[in-house]
Amino acid sequence: MAPDPRVARLDDLIALYNRRSQDLPDSLFSRNTQFVLNDIPFEARLGRSPTDPLVLMLARGPAGYRFAAKAVQHAVPDGTLQRGELSARDEGADVVLTGQAWLSGHLRGSGDAAEILIDVEVRYRGETATHVAVTLAEADLDRLRTARAAS
Repeated sequence: MAPDPRVARLDDLIALYNRRSQDLPDSLFSRNTQFVLNDIPFEARLGRSPTDPLVLMLARGPAGYRFAAKAVQHAVPDGTLQRGELSARDEGADVVLTGQAWLSGHLRGSGDAAEILIDVEVRYRGETATHVAVTLAEADLDRLRTARAAS
């Protein structure tokens, strides 16, 4: 059985992240792809109207991914991602992949080891991700915020 091309593209994204590249697999995200962290869309976290065109331009699509990836890379400069098994379910025109990933490395400022478990859900229409939701423990999110603020 041939591997799912959506999973292969996520693996490509993880490999790019681990190389600290801001490149993306072609057409993985559209300009409208929404990113959600612990049930809150990125655009709602920016402190302005979530319908503001500038906010949408920064929080969605490739720019939204790069914004988040840079923040995590700053907080965990030697961080690497790996994923566990993913399961797929069909929901009409969409396919939803769910599973877990791990972020490992050392936190900026303190140098403390970080082993962060992340629940992941990626909704695809065709081969383009339309919605990416990640969930992690609030304590881990607080540790990342503190590390981001460190010089």
